[in-house]
Amino acid sequence: MSDGKQWPIGVITSIILIMIACAATVYVALLQPVQQDQDMMQDYHSLDANANDVIVAGIIFNKKYKLSYVGEGVSQQGSTIAYKLTDMNDQAINDAQIDVILSRPIIEEDKQHLERPNVENGVYRFENIKVPHKGRWNILAKISVGDDFRHMNLKSDTTDKAVYEFGFDKPMRNYAANGASTL
Repeated sequence: MSDGKQWPIGVITSIILIMIACAATVYVALLQPVQQDQDMMQDYHSLDANANDVIVAGIIFNKKYKLSYVGEGVSQQGSTIAYKLTDMNDQAINDAQIDVILSRPIIEEDKQHLERPNVENGVYRFENIKVPHKGRWNILAKISVGDDFRHMNLKSDTTDKAVYEFGFDKPMRNYAANGASTL
C-alpha cells in the first residue's frame, strides 16, 4: 500500500510548518515595544562606543572629588533627592552641574527630569519629589565639575527606604535613609 512517498511529503510539510512558525515568531516580536536602557544617560550604541571613556572619567572624578548620596528613597508622598559633593580636602563644591533623571526600569512614560537643585554647602537638594506609581525607580545622575564628570546610578523602591548604587566603577552600596553608606 505504501509506495515510499509519505516520507518526502512529511519532511516537506515539517519544513513548511517550521518556516511558518519562524515567520510568526518574527511577526510577534516586531509588534512588541522596545525600550532602550538609559543607565548612563546615553543610548546603548553611544555608551557601547564610549564605555571606556565613561569609566576613565569616573575614575578621574573620584580622584578629585567625593560624591555621596544623602537623600532618601523615592516616595509617592514626596521625598528628597540629594547629593553631597566635596573636594578631597572636604571643601564644598557649589558650582557643579547636576542632571538627574528619575525613571522606572524599562518604562519610559514616567520619566522625570529634575532641574535646578537647591545648593548649600556642597549639598545639591531636589525637594518634594513625588513619583506617580508604586514600585522600583532609577535615580540616574550625571555630575560635572568643569570637564570632569561621573555618573551615579541608584535604585530605589517606594516600599523600601533604602537606595542602592550600581555602576561601572563602584561596588554596590546600600544607602540608609539618613545618607550613611554601608558595603
